[in-house]
Amino acid sequence: MRPDLPGGDADGVTTTSPPRAAVPVPLAGLVLLLGVAGGVLTEVLQGVLDHPWAAWVDSIAVWAALAFPVGAVAGTSGAAAVAGVATEALLVVSFYAAQAAEGYPVGERSVAFWLLAAVPGGVVFGVAGAWWRRADLWRQAAGTALLGGVFVVEGAVRWQQFPWQHDAGALMVAAGLVAPLLLGRSWRARLLGLAGVAVVLPLGTLGWQLTDAVLSAF
Repeated sequence: MRPDLPGGDADGVTTTSPPRAAVPVPLAGLVLLLGVAGGVLTEVLQGVLDHPWAAWVDSIAVWAALAFPVGAVAGTSGAAAVAGVATEALLVVSFYAAQAAEGYPVGERSVAFWLLAAVPGGVVFGVAGAWWRRADLWRQAAGTALLGGVFVVEGAVRWQQFPWQHDAGALMVAAGLVAPLLLGRSWRARLLGLAGVAVVLPLGTLGWQLTDAVLSAF
């Protein structure tokens, strides 16, 4: 909540809870748009973009981030979780459908793995978007920290493990650090979100390692 609106002080702390205005964007339409278009564009742009932007197309963080605006549009955390999972699942289905349409072989195990991964990813980042819309300072900060953290984690992994992707990794880290500053509604929210990225970093790194280990054995 902005400081100049009823119910918020200069630090974004809620004093009252006024009714929320109706969300102008239909939630189901946004889920379809981001899920289907995101998956198809991922396949198409992989053969178009050059370094370092090609890494942004083949990116777990970018896909995870698409659940964030869906969650922000949803009215409740529960609806945000469901909509986030639906968005991530549509990304997987549309991506592999686009690959099949272009004549590339599609592995059933890969599809199954990423559909399973869509559940925790959609829940976490859908709810993060819902938290960001709330007037509560701590939930705002947690939402932006999760969004920023996923880019910092992937950027750090690309920087450390793939020397030819240093530029892409640095850009992702920068984007992750800037996200809480851009999305915070007060300076306290911005600073807390930035500090929260440091908390998300070890958790996200562990999640990345688990994902990589499971995918390798799948």
